[in-house]
Amino acid sequence: MPKPKRTRSRARSLVELLQRIQLQEQSNVPSTISTIDQLLNDAGSFGLYQKIQFFLVGLLAILPAMTAFNYVFIAATPDHRCHLPLINFTDTFQIQSNEHENYINQYIPLSLKDRKCYLKSINKNLIPCSKWVFDNTFYNTTISTEWNLVCDRLHLKGITQNAYIIGTSGSFLTGIMSDKLGRRTTMYLLILILVIVLNSTQMIMHSKLSNDKKLIIFTISRFLTGFAQTTYSITLVLLLEMTSATKRVLASNILSYFYTSGELFIMLIYYYTRDWSLTMWILTIYVMPFLCYYWCVPESARWLVSTGQLLQARKVLHRIAYINRHTLANSEKKLYDDLQRDARKRPKRYSYIHVLTSLFKSSVMRQRCLIIFYIMMTNLMVYLGIGMGITTLTNDRPYEIFLFSIVAELFGLCLCHFCATKFDRKIPLISFFTLCSLSILIIPIIHKQYPLISLLSALSAKLFISASQALSWIYTSETYPTVIRSTGVGLTVSIARLGGVWAPQISLLAQSVWFPLPYIIFSICSLIAAFFAIFLPETRTKLALPETIKQAEKSDNNILIPQQTLNQLIQSEIIINHNQKLPICYEEEDHDTHIEDISSSEHTKSQEECILMNIQQKNKIEYEENKE
Repeated sequence: MPKPKRTRSRARSLVELLQRIQLQEQSNVPSTISTIDQLLNDAGSFGLYQKIQFFLVGLLAILPAMTAFNYVFIAATPDHRCHLPLINFTDTFQIQSNEHENYINQYIPLSLKDRKCYLKSINKNLIPCSKWVFDNTFYNTTISTEWNLVCDRLHLKGITQNAYIIGTSGSFLTGIMSDKLGRRTTMYLLILILVIVLNSTQMIMHSKLSNDKKLIIFTISRFLTGFAQTTYSITLVLLLEMTSATKRVLASNILSYFYTSGELFIMLIYYYTRDWSLTMWILTIYVMPFLCYYWCVPESARWLVSTGQLLQARKVLHRIAYINRHTLANSEKKLYDDLQRDARKRPKRYSYIHVLTSLFKSSVMRQRCLIIFYIMMTNLMVYLGIGMGITTLTNDRPYEIFLFSIVAELFGLCLCHFCATKFDRKIPLISFFTLCSLSILIIPIIHKQYPLISLLSALSAKLFISASQALSWIYTSETYPTVIRSTGVGLTVSIARLGGVWAPQISLLAQSVWFPLPYIIFSICSLIAAFFAIFLPETRTKLALPETIKQAEKSDNNILIPQQTLNQLIQSEIIINHNQKLPICYEEEDHDTHIEDISSSEHTKSQEECILMNIQQKNKIEYEENKE
């Protein structure tokens, strides 16, 4: 009996739909794409415009590295001992003569620990020092030498870095500002704060205040500087939102490359000046040109659309197309009608407490966020602990060792870029944490017998933790939906600072308690992070970034239709009884989060899409059964 025409037509329609989707997947074109993504593709998703912005924002990303790692040099503690109250000549750390050496042997204890903090009296009692002399072989002036931050004042040096890390915890606040005021406005406000703080601090440091008051002001300055350096997470979101999904890894890694170059610059500056105050003046001068960035870096078109500022969004899109030598003449419908429609049904703007509460009401997102919080916290703790303490593994050649650590970090970023581009996200992340844990564990085991191998292990740990940190930034940005992406990234960074705050104090345990202790802590934390990463979803997807919490929940449920399934459907011609009505499929609406305000009629799908969803669900079930 011949098959009805309607049935054959419907079968052919479904087969054609499946073929189109399969073709799109093979050509890396998403099957569904938002209007703003289509317009960015029409204007050029990665042309000259994006390259210029990547360079400009990259120059800004140098600042966080320079302000964070200047601590390694401006707060360095050279080898030192108590100052001898000699009348005949001025005491120095270097031995001046035989007579000077006899005085040192007479008044300075033989114990390596005591000789730095105590003098021997005539009756051989130990007297605490009130003044010190320092070895100026590698460092001339630092805050440690100028303000005597040694012995019982050593912890004050660590507090200055703690203040910086606590300041960076303000990324949660700046993330909220970024989502409410815009990426560019918030970025510029933070640049303005940094310029004012650095200039004011340098003026005060050259005043006649006492050293203790200068130390207090310097610590406050470090806190405000850390807060201003939260531009890093904002610029990362800005780069992600101005380019296509295929360039997400590059958008994240380009900041990491510039960040690493900032470490190199601050090392070279101090190497040639050997003066902490002059180093800070050079850093202050470097910040000044960024005051013009408000006119150089435009606002994110995606953010403008999400807030209903369509006129400004169109201007940005036209500017992108003009610089990329593209035209939007053929995209008038998308630029006006479709964009206007998307703006009318854009997500409602709720308070951020409500949005974050909704985020944690979702069991999927709650588990995902907690894992990412711990991973980012471990990343920062290990990165700072190993990176800033690597020069203390030996008393010789601190600049060369720091340079090698920068090279190791660059290799780590390249490794991350390669793995994140060619492979999935999860397996490389687990591997990086595991290898980092093993490398750190080797350091204290062989440090005394084989110091060179111990140093190489530290460099390997720096390589793997750098790769892990760069990949974690990508993971974090791809996890949160657009409505709270900047806030979510800021929240994650703020939580991560809890690990960073403890890094300097944990590192000091090697001197005050037991040398292997901090490395054991870093190694165990890295291994636990590798275990938790197993439960993260795979975010390397061909789809665009999630716009809502519901889309973020389903981001790891994108089922690809195998070619074998497609062939079977074509061969069987997918006969459907023309007397039966196909069920109408509705997208599940999230009444808890209230993020999507879309009418139920807009959830209705076509009959072919309904069948496709059933096929995808069936394939998913079969895949899970075969996996088990």
